[in-house]
Amino acid sequence: MILLIEQLELEIIIGILPIEREKAQKIIIDAELEYDYQGEYLNYVEIVELFSFELEQNQYGLLEEALQDLSHKLKQKFSQLKKISLSIKKPHILSNCIVGAKINS
Repeated sequence: MILLIEQLELEIIIGILPIEREKAQKIIIDAELEYDYQGEYLNYVEIVELFSFELEQNQYGLLEEALQDLSHKLKQKFSQLKKISLSIKKPHILSNCIVGAKINS
C-alpha cells in the first residue's frame, strides 16, 4: 500500500540565503509512503503534523538536511514503513522555475 500526501503547503524558514533566514517562504511537500497494510493504517494527519512541526521548529538550512531528518523521524515513528519518497519544493525562490530536492529511502 502507498499513502500519498500531495502539495502540502507550509510557510517556513528554510534556506541558506540571508533573505531566506529572515522571512518565511512557501514550500510544497509531496510524499509517497509505502507500507504493509495488515489492518493497521498510517495516519496521514499524524504525518502531516510531524512534517509541519519539524519544519517549523528546526528552520533547516538545506532542503537535503530537512529531507534526511524527516525520513529518519518517519521511520522511527512508523515502523511499518518500507519505502519513503519525499520532496520539498520552493515555488517562489526563483522567478522562472520551481526548485527543490527529493529523497528516496
